[in-house]
Amino acid sequence: MTTFFHRLFRAARPAAFLTGATAGCFAHLIGDGAHDATDLRVAREFRPVQVSLYLPPLLAQLRASAAAELPPAAAAFGKFAPAVRVRADADFLYVESNGLPAHNMMVGITAWQQQVPLPQPYRGANAWRIPLRPVPAPDGGVTIRDHFLRGAIALAANGIPIFNPQNNRGAVSQEIGELDQWGGHCGRADDYHYHVAPLHLQAVLGKALPVAYALDGYPIHGLTEADDSAPTGLDRWNGHDHAPLGYHYHATLKYPYLNGGFRGVVTEREEQVDPQPRAQGVREALQVLRGAKITGFRTITPEKSYALQYDVRGGAGAIDYEQVGEGVWRFRFTATDGTVREETYRAGDRRGGGGKGKDGKKKREEE
Repeated sequence: MTTFFHRLFRAARPAAFLTGATAGCFAHLIGDGAHDATDLRVAREFRPVQVSLYLPPLLAQLRASAAAELPPAAAAFGKFAPAVRVRADADFLYVESNGLPAHNMMVGITAWQQQVPLPQPYRGANAWRIPLRPVPAPDGGVTIRDHFLRGAIALAANGIPIFNPQNNRGAVSQEIGELDQWGGHCGRADDYHYHVAPLHLQAVLGKALPVAYALDGYPIHGLTEADDSAPTGLDRWNGHDHAPLGYHYHATLKYPYLNGGFRGVVTEREEQVDPQPRAQGVREALQVLRGAKITGFRTITPEKSYALQYDVRGGAGAIDYEQVGEGVWRFRFTATDGTVREETYRAGDRRGGGGKGKDGKKKREEE
């Protein structure tokens, strides 16, 4: 740490900044033994204007130094900072987010299990991790078809997990109305995720950066190369190897939509890539609401309150929900017949709070 600060101060200050108050402050900052002997001189010579003049370039160098220490894989995720945060060690890039994208969600879904987006604790020990040195599988890799049907197989640059194009029953989500206009929906823990490559992120990323990273560590690029040329020589996993990118996957507009398998080594346990973060649900998973189409979704207060509207054969329904405490959410369900009920859910409980309708009786969701 001492060497790091010495280097920054030498680079940031001119010769006039090496004497007087600065020398005293510098000794104080890094614990130099000269600190005590310079206290009085610092009091006499210190000029606050010197700090205001030279602190900005110092902070700029601190930020540049921190960015320089991150691996190249961090570049795509950095486009979505500060909502997405990254850190790294020698082996992994760790990606933190709340699991909610900046774009709208849910609109257009016609096969809906009555789940809604909730913030997720993808941070700290529960952050996503991307291998920095992918290891090619000695047997050439493993397919995702009918494998890895639970959990994520990739992480989008905006911090949203991407699941297998097949749902946990084996059906292709994109083909049966389960996905919204952005290629996502919510799982049984009210966790929002994609099932196709989020090509719309290229509006932020451009075409040179990947839209996602597979959990084996290899990047997933868009439909074309950075120069708009069509990718050639793709293998069975939708990937190929060429300079300067090395091995990477490409997205497609039909199945498998992203990487068709893992070229790199991964561990499959209980039908998912292991390890990976856990979503935190607050209520029991519900059943498909037949005939429903989601017509609207609105974020009222980010991470705090939301409103969803749906239609069932011409009848309008709604779910309004808000956080009322740490890990506590209050839901207001308005059914298509106009009946209303409220439920309060707590993280880790996964049971309703005994909410009642206007007539004082508990109501069932439409089937």
